[in-house]
Amino acid sequence: MDKIILGILMLHRMTAYEIKNVIKNSFKSMCSDSLGSIQVALKRLFEMEMVIFEEVVENGVNKKRYAITEVGQAELLEWLKIPIDNSKTKNVDLAKLLFMGYVSKKEQEILIDKVILSLEEEYRSFLQLRESIDISAEQLQIEEYLNLDKQYQERMKSLYNENNLSNKIKEISKFTLAALDYGIDNVEFNIEWFKKLKKKL
Repeated sequence: MDKIILGILMLHRMTAYEIKNVIKNSFKSMCSDSLGSIQVALKRLFEMEMVIFEEVVENGVNKKRYAITEVGQAELLEWLKIPIDNSKTKNVDLAKLLFMGYVSKKEQEILIDKVILSLEEEYRSFLQLRESIDISAEQLQIEEYLNLDKQYQERMKSLYNENNLSNKIKEISKFTLAALDYGIDNVEFNIEWFKKLKKKL
């Protein structure tokens, strides 16, 4: 969760509640969107000097708005240079598949049907999210924000050797969509795999 929060804060200053909404809408398959977990992570990142915050009042409510620090940015960029390790993705529920032979054929069918229904629901949710994304509008919104927040604008300009802010935002957006497409393809594969398993019963 720490690295996801740092990645979110690379583009925009946010409150814990705003971070929660971003995780809920875009990262719920990767980590919890529990406000309590996010606040614990932010406290830890603050203690490690990876984030700072300013206290603001909005509609009479006191809020902490967080920003990534140079230390946090360096930590995130170093982490990004480590290749993705798919073997770290552990799902203890897969043990149910391993031991499913202990239940009756009827129960096996019911369990597999429930898995397929759950995956199909997740698949529809991913597709709705993909269809709802107006990437040009989002890129424009990010660029407008960066034009107002000069400190964040300088952060973006300091990343690699691309001086054009629009190009950098397009590059970031490209991989945001790639991560979503990976999720869609992965769920689609799992649906077909469990349907094949059901036919073998």
